Amino acid sequence: MQLNSSFVKKVFDTPFTVEKIIDLIPDQKVRKLSSTTNVDYQVKKLYGRSVFYLLLYGILDSTKVSLRTLEDIFNSTKFRFLYNIDCSGTIKYNSISDRLATINPDYFKEIYQDIYDHFSKMYTPDEALLFSITRVDSTMVAEAANKLKDGMKVGRRTDKKQVKYTFQLTDLLPSSVEIFTQQSALSEDIAIVQTILKNIDQHKNNIIVFDRGVAKRQFYDDLEEKEKLFVTRVRETSKYELCSKNTVINQEVNNLQVKSDEFVYLFNKKNQKSGPFRLIKTLKKDGHQIWFLTNHKSISEKDVILIYQKRWDIEVFFRFIKQELNFSHLLSTNTNGIKVVLYITMILAILLLIYKKQNNLGYKRAVNRFRIELDELITKSIITICGGDPSLVFR
Repeated sequence: MQLNSSFVKKVFDTPFTVEKIIDLIPDQKVRKLSSTTNVDYQVKKLYGRSVFYLLLYGILDSTKVSLRTLEDIFNSTKFRFLYNIDCSGTIKYNSISDRLATINPDYFKEIYQDIYDHFSKMYTPDEALLFSITRVDSTMVAEAANKLKDGMKVGRRTDKKQVKYTFQLTDLLPSSVEIFTQQSALSEDIAIVQTILKNIDQHKNNIIVFDRGVAKRQFYDDLEEKEKLFVTRVRETSKYELCSKNTVINQEVNNLQVKSDEFVYLFNKKNQKSGPFRLIKTLKKDGHQIWFLTNHKSISEKDVILIYQKRWDIEVFFRFIKQELNFSHLLSTNTNGIKVVLYITMILAILLLIYKKQNNLGYKRAVNRFRIELDELITKSIITICGGDPSLVFR
């Protein structure tokens, strides 16, 4: 079904259930995209819609999903009943592997984008900050080198290759992601910089937050030229030239003592100037210095520090998808399949994050309750179709 604002508002005004989430997945769009993306060209069994729901259900249903697990799920009456999948014939795990290697990933990307566009409008920025924030960071997933054709090596290990995923988390939801397998992308000056610049127009008024792994001074200038606000950290040994000093308004913020608020020119490795930018120096109780850098001129030192500290949300997001959504394991070792599974994981993460927020739950409990509710929903449907009354069972 296609979402509309009045329907979504009505749904969010009532307790949020798995049944409502399933209703909100735009199945008409899922079917329509099968035609516009040619995802089912010369396909006889594993249609795009079937693969979409198989991965969505499989990743949610199993803490460590595999191709053989997906084979069992697809061939189960329960799954076919839930998603109205054609019951003729069975599917083997190697057929699923082959399909993931060749299926058009743009089909899944467009479904993800449609779901994100609708749900991202449901949430306003954090009321404590009143800023819309896009956090950007990377996470790595490793696989045996003989299985993963494209990947980067880290350190001296030759038995493992890794794939880097660089995410943008805007307010509550993952808004974009890029996949990197080339060795040069080990540097965040490559991965994070490319990700931000590629999606620079996605949220024009957002403040971009990234860590000090991005040290390229020219990138700070590029953001300033594009009138894109950012908050980051720089190393305490960074070379700079003082332009002017600001009066420190907040002497202490979250156990950090604010020592100075200045506008400075930064120098790159070739001793070329960048900026000017705003440099806020702070001191922890143990004497360790932390320097924050931003091009936002009008907000307080406190807001700059609090905005950067919200970057931790993306670390929590990484832990969530790795522990609860099987993201620490590569279901497909083919680059095409990796993209497909990535977009499915993003979709599922959006649905679970919304379910978590609406029901005021922790991550693990949200996933567990989601699974239980989904199982109960299937049981109720079976009882109803068989002529029974599910209310007698679920009293």
